[in-house]
Amino acid sequence: MYKIKRYILKTSGKYIALNQLLILFLIIFLNLIELSRVIEKENQSLTNFFYLSILKIPSIINETSSFVVIISTAFMFRYLISNNELISMRNIGFSIFDIFKPLAVGIFLYGLFILLILNPITAFTNIEYDNYINNKNKNMYSINFSENNLWIKNINNDGIFYINIKDFNIKEMLAENIEILSIKKEKNEFFKSRKGQINDKNFILYNVNHFDILDNKYLYRNEYKLKLNFSKENILTSNINYKNIPYYNYLMHVKTLKKFNLYSSEVSLYYLSEMLKPFFMILLAFVVMGFSAKYKRNENFFKILFYSVLFGFSFYFLREVINKFTITFDINFIYSYFIIFIIPFLIGLYKVIQIEND
Repeated sequence: MYKIKRYILKTSGKYIALNQLLILFLIIFLNLIELSRVIEKENQSLTNFFYLSILKIPSIINETSSFVVIISTAFMFRYLISNNELISMRNIGFSIFDIFKPLAVGIFLYGLFILLILNPITAFTNIEYDNYINNKNKNMYSINFSENNLWIKNINNDGIFYINIKDFNIKEMLAENIEILSIKKEKNEFFKSRKGQINDKNFILYNVNHFDILDNKYLYRNEYKLKLNFSKENILTSNINYKNIPYYNYLMHVKTLKKFNLYSSEVSLYYLSEMLKPFFMILLAFVVMGFSAKYKRNENFFKILFYSVLFGFSFYFLREVINKFTITFDINFIYSYFIIFIIPFLIGLYKVIQIEND
């Protein structure tokens, strides 16, 4: 019994690895075509294409992992049935659930690799990729939310300004508890203000304590205006990249977004989906098994593969629909994920029970 379970585990790992490599090479090839349109002409060299393709590999593996599980499960059961191995296992007393257990272990280990190792790598490489593609904007400014602070690096003709904001109202563009370090050719300055407002790419500070670092002079200003290279839309856009946060910073990032009134249930739903991805991939394999295990030895396999993939993708579509409803109606993300999880589970359970009763 143990040898059979180990054989199923090994076979599932083989099919997952082969399908992952095949899909990876296919998407990288398509990505090279897209890259030729995106990057500037002066950057179109073989080295740049190779570098950007390497940066996209972790993201591609992460995004296609669920699809890999769907395809791998269908092909593995096709292999077991074509070689009469599934029938042999059933004849010696294995239930369909017994056969699925080692497969689930293999998928769970694959999911843990995606979450614990590939997820942080993906966050880093995506940032590097975006910085390379959008290097012009990054040379003008950078905006980051971290550790309950808004950090901004702004570059203009006057110099480089490092801005730290403790409290920020994104709707009114009002800032409180502001500290700014200014680095210029002729002098360096430090500003501290309790209140300020961003308006039309101007940051107006009120009741400012101004310290000239080089001349060791202290001044008080009622008002100080700093020219910026970004607007409200740029700050909001910087928040869109919540998918570039590693899993171990999810909770901290959600707290930060709530503080700056940038939080939505969509963010938590995405983070919860990523954290539970190993279990969701097991669920997808469970559903696909319910369809592909009914394949007959002389039956056209591509028909079964088509149905398996179709139902697998239907759950992708279901997840996207639930995401839209979550955003539109501000549904609790836990309820949303419960719906995403329970519907395929019930369908898979129904199909597997059918197989057991045949």
